[in-house]
Amino acid sequence: MKRIISLLLLTGLLTYSVSNVQAGTVPITSTNLSPALKSIIENVKKECGLNPTQTTKFTNDYVTFLNENAKPNADTRKLLFDAGGSFRSYLNDGQFTKLMEMIKAGKLDPAKAAGSVTPSKAAAPPQKYTETALPKTIYVQSHVASLFKQLTPFMNVTQEQSTKATPILQEYDRRITGIKNNGGNFQAPLDALNAETASKLKAILNDDQMAKLVLAVQMQENILLGTNLSPSQKEFLSKLRTQYNLNDVQTMAVILVMVQGKVRGDAINQMAKTNPQGAAQELGKLMQDLDVQLKSSLSADQYAKLKSDIEKLIKGQKL
Repeated sequence: MKRIISLLLLTGLLTYSVSNVQAGTVPITSTNLSPALKSIIENVKKECGLNPTQTTKFTNDYVTFLNENAKPNADTRKLLFDAGGSFRSYLNDGQFTKLMEMIKAGKLDPAKAAGSVTPSKAAAPPQKYTETALPKTIYVQSHVASLFKQLTPFMNVTQEQSTKATPILQEYDRRITGIKNNGGNFQAPLDALNAETASKLKAILNDDQMAKLVLAVQMQENILLGTNLSPSQKEFLSKLRTQYNLNDVQTMAVILVMVQGKVRGDAINQMAKTNPQGAAQELGKLMQDLDVQLKSSLSADQYAKLKSDIEKLIKGQKL
């Protein structure tokens, strides 16, 4: 039986939330935990079977999340994603799955644990598209099926998995583009579509494959919406329309290159910590793959102008 999808904290195809919590005027530390927080940590330790070292790491990560999420204009989704990645680094599959179940059930929500309502930030407004450097003809698009195809070697997707998953993702792209084109508040129908698609995919893809795909989907949405981007990424997107002279099809092709570069590049950075030589080889392979994709989509002049900026973007250098 396939395991429960491990990275439920990731947004995109899978959605749920942990309540925003107001930490108050004094930052929370491991030494000034409230009774409610102590109870939560003790329950996590017991239900997930954490050893002392894991308990200490979890406590620190949980406290960090609460403090950061209490700040004005905190991006809860990004914080959840960061916390999930950290949890995953020291928990085994069973422990992580159990922790995700506890989060989904609200067992890490201090307000529920305390049995009363605590001060909290107002819920974030429904997501809406805002004017960005990208025109509407681009930011209403969805190309998850193309992303999946490009990432299949990185995700170790088999031919059988690809054959089953691709039609599902093509239908997802078609329907999500329609939802976005309707305008107004699209979050409710989007959430429903995400849940429906995730249910179908989890019978085909394993935990690791699903996590990588969801990460790519979220990155694509961030780029299209112009949210949660670094200054260099924002500058690059602006150049797509002002300096590179790309049409809509070419612009979307470059966005897919950005997503693939980000997802695979982050994995390479993690590999470099323990296997520098292997990471260098993977980086060379990544740049070759992206180079082929850029050449197939751009004119010679566009390619010459854009190639250097893409490489700097992936390597984290200033444009």
